[in-house]
Amino acid sequence: MGEPVTQTQPFSWGSFILGLIVALFTGCIAAFGAGLLAMAIEIQALGWLIGALPGLILAALGYWRRGRGGFGEGLLVGGCIITLIGGICGGAVGGGLNFK
Repeated sequence: MGEPVTQTQPFSWGSFILGLIVALFTGCIAAFGAGLLAMAIEIQALGWLIGALPGLILAALGYWRRGRGGFGEGLLVGGCIITLIGGICGGAVGGGLNFK
């Protein structure tokens, strides 16, 4: 009575770890480029957003893929880690490197 029961794939730790590694690797490369862009713009508040953007995109992809065996959950966790670290680094270098 109500919603039909649907089959879901069983959770796989191997898929989760693969998704986490993929998110961390691609997120680190993308966050590095975003940090350089944030440094060029020299606006600290905007630098935080630019630094966090790669992680937000990965987290959105993981949220969309979740529930299919663990890969999406790994992307989601890795995207959250990259969002946190990328946002902090983007905010730190967002003011530029003008040493006076």
